[in-house]
Amino acid sequence: ICTTNLLDRLDQAALRRFTFKIKFKPLTRVQRGAMFQVEALAGDAALLSPAIRARLLLLEHLCAGDFAAVKRQATILDAELDALEFLEQLEAEHRLKPEVREGRGMGFLQ
Repeated sequence: ICTTNLLDRLDQAALRRFTFKIKFKPLTRVQRGAMFQVEALAGDAALLSPAIRARLLLLEHLCAGDFAAVKRQATILDAELDALEFLEQLEAEHRLKPEVREGRGMGFLQ
């Protein structure tokens, strides 16, 4: 078993050695909202405010693993994150993604 975020950079000879190849795509808008509801709001849809929903919509490269990373961070720090804190950590995870970092403009071109 092997995982990589660089599947497109592996040569064909290496790829043939793996029986199954699975690509994990970013969550859709609906999936992001649903996962946030479950992971950050204990399943309570009423707590998903329009402001939080709007910010979630901007996180186009967010994956399920980002939610897991935030949960692990909270566990290690023995912290209970409220919805806004959870969202801020997701945004921090999102900023680390190459697709996000490489997509930014420079200076006044942003």
